[in-house]
Amino acid sequence: MAQKLLKWLILLALVLFIVAVAIFLFGDPSFSEDQVVLELEGPTQASVGDEVVYKVKYENKTKQELKNLKFKFSYPEESIVVRDSDILEDLTEVFTIDKLQDNESGEREFKAFLAGDRGNIKNAKIELEFKVENLRSSFEKSDTISTTLISVPVSLTLVAPPSAVSGQTVNYILDYRNESKDKISDVQFEFDYPDGFSVSDKLPSSNVWSIPILKQGEGGRINIKGTLVGKEGEVKMISVLLKRNINGKFIKYQGASTSTLISNPLLGLDVTVNNSNSYSAHLGDRLQYVIKYKNNSNYNLIGLNLSAKLEGEMYDIATLDTKGGFYDSSDGTILWNAAVIPDFSVLPPNKSGDVEFQVNVKNEFPPSSIGGRNFFVKVSSKLSTPNVPSEVEGNEVAASAELLTRVSTQPMLSQTAFYNDSAFGSSGPLPPKAGKETIFTVHWQITNPGNDMNKVQVRAVLPPGIIWKNVVSVGLGQSEPTFDPDSSEVVWNIGVLPQSTGVLTPKYEASFQLGLKPSLVGQVPVIVKEVRFSGTDSFTKEQIVINAPELTTDNLVDRPGEGTVE
Repeated sequence: MAQKLLKWLILLALVLFIVAVAIFLFGDPSFSEDQVVLELEGPTQASVGDEVVYKVKYENKTKQELKNLKFKFSYPEESIVVRDSDILEDLTEVFTIDKLQDNESGEREFKAFLAGDRGNIKNAKIELEFKVENLRSSFEKSDTISTTLISVPVSLTLVAPPSAVSGQTVNYILDYRNESKDKISDVQFEFDYPDGFSVSDKLPSSNVWSIPILKQGEGGRINIKGTLVGKEGEVKMISVLLKRNINGKFIKYQGASTSTLISNPLLGLDVTVNNSNSYSAHLGDRLQYVIKYKNNSNYNLIGLNLSAKLEGEMYDIATLDTKGGFYDSSDGTILWNAAVIPDFSVLPPNKSGDVEFQVNVKNEFPPSSIGGRNFFVKVSSKLSTPNVPSEVEGNEVAASAELLTRVSTQPMLSQTAFYNDSAFGSSGPLPPKAGKETIFTVHWQITNPGNDMNKVQVRAVLPPGIIWKNVVSVGLGQSEPTFDPDSSEVVWNIGVLPQSTGVLTPKYEASFQLGLKPSLVGQVPVIVKEVRFSGTDSFTKEQIVINAPELTTDNLVDRPGEGTVE
């Protein structure tokens, strides 16, 4: 019995083994993503400017067909890719394969010139998206390779002074040398100067230096001299790009940069007006300027001169009081020296003082073009001496300061009332009679000779017993006043009030009719009160408010003094 059972068990095991082998050989194969091979090959090291070749290799080691294969190759940043004599702007390329049979393989090459600086790591990447026969899902694979830039064909050394005081002359130096094994032609050095840097008049106005041919081992030096201005603590960065001509277009290959810190100046200078450095002036204002100076150094500074240049058309020069300074009308500059300010003969370390002068703002704005200009006054001051201490570089010690003062606009609101209006006519008795309605026409006129204004509106309150007749007239293109019965207010929302309104262009004007039906004899009724113009000067940002007096029935332009109710 045991032998018979053993035979059946052996037979069953043999049958199961045969079935398993048949399934393995003839059944549906299972898919493994690991058997889809995607590799990206390329150099791990290169020099700046080298042309490198990337190889994308792919293979289907599965038992199934791959479909709709989409490859996306991404070049390293700043790469230069030339295709059919054109330089590609897009640093990605895509190619597709409809089908990839089992055990089928292929490869694709991509070439690029690498740009950057020594030590940069440049990454290239290949991405694959595909589908598998009889499966609905999509699959993705990717591979990346990194290339380190270990050398540069042209060595660049850019030198700047580590620190400088504002207004000091600085010298930037670029040393370059061809360290490659070949000559290099058509090279450009393009400088990006810091804000506040003014190139010396002796240098070309362009910031580009061209080198037609740079032989192997050959080098050179570029000197750039100029004045650097900035605030204490600012870091002023200068950079240079080396560009090479590729198919008629200069392309960046490498660069260098350095910086200068604006340090505490030997001299300190500051300007205020009316005890402020943010004062907004008005027509007719008296401007009291104070120029404060200080020797911040450890040296005795001798033979100092101070200048203050007055700029802007709103100064009333006839009112100028220089407090002993000499005014040069040819260039609008006030000058002080040791003959006027004893400190300027010898200014000891840490010694400070101030100089004053006064001048008025003009009483009216000059004619302006439509949408023309904003109005301001400006003082540009400089304290300097050519007597430079031996330990200090440069040909002068100097400090500069300037102050721009904005002049606010001065709008005007004119309010009048008529009984017999030229446009609306007259209605009702005058003097007013108890129990009978009389109609009056109110006119608002606005002028704005100065800067543009924003958020402009005029508001007024109608007293009890005054009736809004909803009869309105405005200038062409202007908004109409409206009446709010809940607050009993008339509101004229103008919005933007342009410069030179009422000067070079017509005044803004609105007129509206009000009714009065009095009940008490002997009174002079008020028809409009709490009249208020408001808006913001777009240049000075000052909020401007004008309050107008109330209007009574006695204040009529055409029939004054006849407003007492009978």
